[in-house]
Amino acid sequence: MEETNKDLDNVKVYELGYHLIPTIGEDSLGVEVSRLQTLITENGGSIISEEFPQMRNLAYEISKVSENKYTNFSKAYFGWIKFEIDSSLIGGIGEKVTSNPSVLRFLIIKTVRENTMYTPKILTKKEAKVEETGEVVVAEKASPEEIDKSIDDLLVEEEK
Repeated sequence: MEETNKDLDNVKVYELGYHLIPTIGEDSLGVEVSRLQTLITENGGSIISEEFPQMRNLAYEISKVSENKYTNFSKAYFGWIKFEIDSSLIGGIGEKVTSNPSVLRFLIIKTVRENTMYTPKILTKKEAKVEETGEVVVAEKASPEEIDKSIDDLLVEEEK
């Protein structure tokens, strides 16, 4: 029983974020993602969630050596896979992802199991007020003149 608890203590949640080279055809993209998923599961990991790769413009060009020459890429497919695995096995996954010729760049980070998807911003009390009817009214943004006036009013109050 103690060994089982020790094993569970070593299981951590990780996220593999990756760029795949843009020369992969749309029809072969699923195969490459499947290779990454298989790599994780065959090494003792279990997949929690993922996002299928989408073509993105890169902030800067990334070079990759293939067939003894450098190729520069300004676009890549970006996707991620969230998974859990024993922390002692995570290094092996990194090594195997590095050896995949279709992976342009990747990053493995330790994360949490909870959902990391985008959620809309929750309004603060200053940004919204609830009327007596229960309807939320969003406050309009102040103009620069109104902001300057309110700052001046605050400074005058402090001097008193």
